Amino acid sequence: MAGHTGSVPGFLAALWTCPDQDVAAVVLANVTTGPQIGEIAADLLKIVADREPVIPPPWRPATDVDLTLVDLTGPWYWGARPVALRLLGDGTLQLTPIGVANRGTQFRRTADDRWLGFKGFYADETLRVCRDAAGAVSHLDLGTLVLTRGPYQPATAVPGGVDPAGWRAGSGQPTTGTGRSVNGSAG
Repeated sequence: MAGHTGSVPGFLAALWTCPDQDVAAVVLANVTTGPQIGEIAADLLKIVADREPVIPPPWRPATDVDLTLVDLTGPWYWGARPVALRLLGDGTLQLTPIGVANRGTQFRRTADDRWLGFKGFYADETLRVCRDAAGAVSHLDLGTLVLTRGPYQPATAVPGGVDPAGWRAGSGQPTTGTGRSVNGSAG
């Protein structure tokens, strides 16, 4: 803290600031003696610091952004489940399920098109950017989980393929490409 106290006959004053917490306290009293005005100002700073959140700095657009990373951001899908990939200000990527809390992961670049999870659910897992013959991103591989730009479609990289009849609900049985359930009954 930094500050100063002062007095003249009939008045006491104190001003204390705490630059780390970005707060200040001013105390004025119409007395010549009595209250410990400096202690009151320090107590006010502690009360505010303990009970009020620190105001974050104002948002500013990033000035040094790798546009190839921006192209990776946005929604991705693991099957029909959506996730969001975000570029953070420190150059890391953050993957979080959409609508589900506590399963996010941050990734740090380890090589071209390779990222390593270092914080969160997929810590120590490799996120690999997979490209087609023309060099465009075709999908992401996260420890063998295939993430695509839309829910799996027949033309995308889908583990096990896609049933020609499309997505179906109802039987609760996984199906094979023949339209029959895995246990052999009609799907």
